[in-house]
Amino acid sequence: MHSDAAQILYGYPFRKRAPSYFSKAFEFSRVFLYKWTVNWRFIPESIFLSKPFALGLLGVHVGLLFWFAKTRWMKPSKRNFREFIKLAIPAKEPCDQDDMARRITPDFIMTTILTATMIGMLCARSLHYQFFAYIAWATPFLLWKSGFHPIAQYALWGAQEWAWNVYPSTPISSATVVGVLAVTVVGAWWGTRNKHEGPMKGTIVDGHEHNE
Repeated sequence: MHSDAAQILYGYPFRKRAPSYFSKAFEFSRVFLYKWTVNWRFIPESIFLSKPFALGLLGVHVGLLFWFAKTRWMKPSKRNFREFIKLAIPAKEPCDQDDMARRITPDFIMTTILTATMIGMLCARSLHYQFFAYIAWATPFLLWKSGFHPIAQYALWGAQEWAWNVYPSTPISSATVVGVLAVTVVGAWWGTRNKHEGPMKGTIVDGHEHNE
């Protein structure tokens, strides 16, 4: 709480001078230029500019984030969704806090951050060439985590590299961008299915565990 309050106070002068920051940061009504899109050139421009398409991508984005959180990112806590939410506002520290901390390894953190990033890229209304700075180094790591055969990993990585070097984008290159992103996200989910397996923790009451 103290760190959150400090961040709000530090950011106050900026927000005071730029009151439109939040409205611009979350400008859902923004219209992107079809001619600059790297990822959706394979769909008609009328669909690309439509509100249902934008809302559909937003829905898929939220759904994928929730699915990964529920089935992958919460695993180190050994809790179900309801008990995991309670960890955010605990009356006291959970008795297995040290065990949870040991399960949150650098590998887990890296995988979580990059899968969230790639989900955002997959569901973006329009990607431009500068976004390749994120995808270029995240793709090989997540393809490795997927457990695909090395030949498939190199083929997908090479296809992504090729597609992002096509200028201007074409229906084929943009479909390749979206296709490889989708395969990478699904592969990362499947490849981490056996991580942190084991019995779930139950409700912690008075320092005692009650399994469900």
